[in-house]
Amino acid sequence: MFDPQGLKQFSLFSTLTEDDLNSLHSQFKVRRYRKGQILFAEGEIGSHVYFVVSGQIKLSKTLPDGTEQILDWCGPYDSLAEILLIESGPYPVTAEAIQESQVLVLSNQGIPDLLVKHPQLGISLVRTLSKRLRLNQEFIRILTSRSTAGMLAALLLRLARPAPNPGEHIYVDGTLTHKDLASMIGTSRELVNRSINNWKRLDILQIKEGRLEILRPQELADWP
Repeated sequence: MFDPQGLKQFSLFSTLTEDDLNSLHSQFKVRRYRKGQILFAEGEIGSHVYFVVSGQIKLSKTLPDGTEQILDWCGPYDSLAEILLIESGPYPVTAEAIQESQVLVLSNQGIPDLLVKHPQLGISLVRTLSKRLRLNQEFIRILTSRSTAGMLAALLLRLARPAPNPGEHIYVDGTLTHKDLASMIGTSRELVNRSINNWKRLDILQIKEGRLEILRPQELADWP
């Protein structure tokens, strides 16, 4: 079973006391998903919230013409479908494991009792959802005000993972293809290829150990 202190890695539980963490610990189940397995499907009535321990999860919607629109790419210590902790309803997206993944699963049954017993959890939940809303609003603003290359630059920064070791660079996981990136901002794979190759020539990005490292994030942040 996942160690109770490991829950602090998730923003939702980062401010909880040791007693709270130990009490919550028993509410989780550990699930492992193979590449290509579906955690939940768009429109399915939601009953669980998911917390990624390892691996990569793709979130997507199916457009009216049947094509897939990728919305987000989640990795370790990201959480999915937290809104179900507040109210029941259908999952708005489909979640698919892109590589072998380990996930903690929390049922939304009994959540009101949990929030009463652990009031700090309710405060953390509001903060987590507010932060996600602000980030989404900022990304929407960027999508409507920048060039396509600028949108791609913002997307790479949004998807970037922390540097694995001191002195190293933030990076985008290598499982994301140029086609995936294009799908997330509604452009062509060719434009993604050109933009990334241009940034590599300018020493803004580099490929290292199969991942895309961001050497000068501020230049991406300022890309028009």
